[in-house]
Amino acid sequence: MRRRAVCSSVLPFVAGLGVPKFSDDATTAKPLPPRRLHRWKAAFWSAPAACKGHEGSQALSRKQSDDPSHVLQWHRTRGGFVHESIQATQLPGLGWALCARADIGKDAVLVTTPAKLLWVARECHAPAGVHSLAPGEELPGASMLLRRRLVDAVAKPSPFVKAMQPPGRIPLQLAAGSLADGPPEPLTAALKGTSLLRHTLSLRTKLLDSVGPELQSADDPQHFWELSVWAQSVIMSRAFKIPKGSDRLVLIPIVDIANHAATHKVANADVRNNADGSISMVAVRDIAQGEEIRICYGEYTNEQLLFCYGFVIPDNPCQGLVCPLQFPDSPKRQLVPHTLPAKAGPMLYRANGTVSFELLLALKVTNITETQAEELLEAKSWESSALDPRPQELVQCLAFLEAWQRELPGRDAAVQAEDFEPCVQLQDSF
Repeated sequence: MRRRAVCSSVLPFVAGLGVPKFSDDATTAKPLPPRRLHRWKAAFWSAPAACKGHEGSQALSRKQSDDPSHVLQWHRTRGGFVHESIQATQLPGLGWALCARADIGKDAVLVTTPAKLLWVARECHAPAGVHSLAPGEELPGASMLLRRRLVDAVAKPSPFVKAMQPPGRIPLQLAAGSLADGPPEPLTAALKGTSLLRHTLSLRTKLLDSVGPELQSADDPQHFWELSVWAQSVIMSRAFKIPKGSDRLVLIPIVDIANHAATHKVANADVRNNADGSISMVAVRDIAQGEEIRICYGEYTNEQLLFCYGFVIPDNPCQGLVCPLQFPDSPKRQLVPHTLPAKAGPMLYRANGTVSFELLLALKVTNITETQAEELLEAKSWESSALDPRPQELVQCLAFLEAWQRELPGRDAAVQAEDFEPCVQLQDSF
């Protein structure tokens, strides 16, 4: 599943949340031994074996419930396709991976999942006024729709839903805690001084606010909270934005078993949208026998990988820091009865020895006045010299300031549901 590489020692303690409770008729069946499986299925579900391109410690261990054989059978009997030379291999002490048991040529279709088996949510179908929860989340409305569907599906889950166990080391899972006591102290102690702590606590607060009305009406609020955290973690660690640049967020069975490649250049497969609505994983180069199938989830830093997937990569070629943008300290902010959580900022530093425009923007934003913010939020804000950055960084800055103003006292609630016009105009202009 979309969650392994090298496990970090940043979070050595065990998550207190655990696995969400399923109904009595939805318990995970024990996997059938290979001798009782169909011959083709047995070829897919292989015993532990070496896998080229997968170094010794590049996977988190997986639970027995993560065994893909039941999802494979469900996928295949409902029209899904898996290349005959692909097998799911459990690497000793590491976890499951997709590997080639014979040479596979470039452009070969490795997996195809029909549209009816996909879990799809579109941003355009989401209610107005839905705001992002996780740092870098581009489709918060689609994420909300998937989260609600996942929570509802727990009562009578398919094999695909049963297999959706996100990594236990995702900081959100560790920070969930109880509704009464809040985040556990071990988490805050382990992440103290890092932007991960701010991002994690901010995400927890915003998720709690988002599901607040449903928590109030739930028979068991704590159980509903745990399900909501589980669903949000599933989306963060498994969902694909397909096709790239669209407003569609998708959960894809079988494809989500593929492990992460640090960059697009080293990946040997890619995920593509088909005209009939199905989605395929395709080889982007020749794949040798024994080589692991790996896709690039995104060229993410270790901080981003740990936040969303629960792992880090030693010597990650994508180095950098994501710094939270703290809301400017202003007179109106002093009237807010609670501390506003920091918003996720853009990538503020990469290890190339240069100072980015984003970092300069972050420093300027922390000292901006409400008057300057109002000027920047006007329709022709790109003409202002208050920040003087490149266009895309200005868009990010404006979006942040708009979020800040929205949470200040006296803000017209009706404005919250409207599209942010300066950002829209800027994106259309450049």
